[in-house]
Amino acid sequence: MVSKRVSYQLTDVIDLIGGGTPKTSVPEYWGGDIPWLSVKDFNNDNRYVYATEKSITQAGLDNSSTKLLAQDDIIISARGTVGELAMVPFPMAFNQSCYGIRGKKNIIIQSYLYYLLKASIRLLESHTHGSVFGTITRDTFASININLPPIKEQQIIADTLSALDDKIAANRAINHNLAFYNN
Repeated sequence: MVSKRVSYQLTDVIDLIGGGTPKTSVPEYWGGDIPWLSVKDFNNDNRYVYATEKSITQAGLDNSSTKLLAQDDIIISARGTVGELAMVPFPMAFNQSCYGIRGKKNIIIQSYLYYLLKASIRLLESHTHGSVFGTITRDTFASININLPPIKEQQIIADTLSALDDKIAANRAINHNLAFYNN
């Protein structure tokens, strides 16, 4: 039996969240316990980003346009290095060169959305704007049409791909340890 797929504009199934940077001239905004993402923290093809180079304080979060992503939200680089993608395993803030992406409940499963976006990076890149360097805008997401399977099928697909990613991550860790101990 073939499942019924429903066609959507990508912006119909996601909420886009903009980032920001606290003023670097205010030391009280920096060095706190809130991880603050930039593309250099997640341009390694790993599904999750666990550590950030910089962190901010609650005052930095409160006094800037940065937002806090929730567990399993997606981060995508939108300027310069376009299309780097990761999920966050715990709340993190992020800069304005990225978008946070949260799937709308009861329409799309967050982990399925991650794999859908990962498979659509070239399509997103082909819809970038800008003459000096490519930029993904809200219009970029609006220009992408997708077909979604039912939620149950999304879950099966996401679970299968997540299991494969987990095996890849475990193999990377083993290879890293082997290289470390052989040196």
